[in-house]
Amino acid sequence: MRLRFSGAVLGLLLACSVAGAWAQPSPPPAANAPARRLLYIGLALYSEAWSENDVVELADELNDVTGYRLVQMIVSNVVPKRRIYPIADGAALTSLVRQAADQAGPDDLIFINISTHGGPKVLASKIGNHAVTEVSSERLARLFVPLAGRPTIIVISACYSGSLIDDLRAPGRIIITAARADRSSFGCAPGNRHTLFGQAELRAFGRKNRSLHQVFAAIRADVARMEHESHETPSEPQVSVGADMTGLYDAPLF
Repeated sequence: MRLRFSGAVLGLLLACSVAGAWAQPSPPPAANAPARRLLYIGLALYSEAWSENDVVELADELNDVTGYRLVQMIVSNVVPKRRIYPIADGAALTSLVRQAADQAGPDDLIFINISTHGGPKVLASKIGNHAVTEVSSERLARLFVPLAGRPTIIVISACYSGSLIDDLRAPGRIIITAARADRSSFGCAPGNRHTLFGQAELRAFGRKNRSLHQVFAAIRADVARMEHESHETPSEPQVSVGADMTGLYDAPLF
């Protein structure tokens, strides 16, 4: 879904078809558990189920396949009768990032997964039935400042998400987006379980002993296939690999 903004948010238009409290408790590591950790920050910024499912179910998948010990830190703007995850408001996002930055050791990797609607250089944030607000790429860049110097993967599932890359890129970051800067992504209709990009992520990460390079290639091909079958304009997912991350991009991490 594309968002159109003029200063403050004016409306939301369909463009798609059809810390601690948020750190999920983990059992003590087994004797043979990997020492290096994947600090997973899941940001379900939109108030519909697909947004939460995209980030939560990828965390479950990574827990099964990654060579890292997964530490989950998830917030969500879906408001069910019984709350499972804290609200993904500005204070929670700031606290999560600082928590990950403070905890990350030299062998750890930070993985940020965001699912929401978007427009050029903005992401949508919608808590329950409240109004939609905007999160600009510049604001995200400021939010992620504490992560400087820490190897970080950022995955953004939203329309026009490629437009955020320029403000977010850094030598120690790999950024993957669901669409190029001037394209919509699809599958974010109310009632959907996942976006098309979210489905492709789950399938791509579900196979073991793969590099992120291989995972991205699989996601891109799978998204293209689904969009072709539904006669959509190709979203063309994008990747940006920082100068310090080329080796990690090609390593069999997942």
